[in-house]
Amino acid sequence: MVGEIAKAVVIEYDEAVRGKMTTLLRQIGFAIQEESSGQRGVALAQRAKPDLVVVGFGLPDIDGIETIRSVSANLDAYVLAVMDISEEIEVVLAFDAGADGCSPKPLREREFRARIDSFSRRQARINQMISDRQGSAVKVLSHGALRLDSSTWEVHLDGVPIVLTATEFALLHVLMQVPGRVRSKKELARRVSLDNDDLEHGYVSDSDVRSIEVHIANLRRKLGDSARSSLWIETVRGVGYRLVNDPGSY
Repeated sequence: MVGEIAKAVVIEYDEAVRGKMTTLLRQIGFAIQEESSGQRGVALAQRAKPDLVVVGFGLPDIDGIETIRSVSANLDAYVLAVMDISEEIEVVLAFDAGADGCSPKPLREREFRARIDSFSRRQARINQMISDRQGSAVKVLSHGALRLDSSTWEVHLDGVPIVLTATEFALLHVLMQVPGRVRSKKELARRVSLDNDDLEHGYVSDSDVRSIEVHIANLRRKLGDSARSSLWIETVRGVGYRLVNDPGSY
């Protein structure tokens, strides 16, 4: 919420690693609650309704993927997976379960902080957009039966609300700004991760770029779309993605 201290829940079994995470988050300005198991962490997150949930893999009960799936199914929070990013299939599964970002484990403190800083900047932009809503024109993008309102952070298809993660919303917003324009995976990764000042030359990792495929697949599924039958989002092979100019039967 605008003007309130951001809240985070850290779910990590290793006490030393959890301590490093909570210290870094407090330095940034988060109010922290923590748990050492997946099941208790999910329950805590559901009670606390945080802005950010950090899930460290290697939990003693349910695994990190199931923890992320349970959190993302019940909360509108940014979910950061802290995991071994050398295993590409695990990274893909984490994003498919609902993670918005991944950070390496063993913990790299500077990269972890950079991920959280990126989330904080994006959340600040969202909050500013909401606080400026009164007295300004409603920022609505429409394409066929698809409607995106950036002032209320809502998406509707045929009048039915579609629940998207923050990353999925950001991707759809970029694609809807200029229907038919092809956006590369790297450009999309920059636009959902970086400030406007960094869009041209800012750094995004290979895992950030690869994650776009998973986020797009999840977005397509929620829109009733698929790669084989592109009603809304079309893959331009070897280049990237674009919003279909003539959205099917709509």
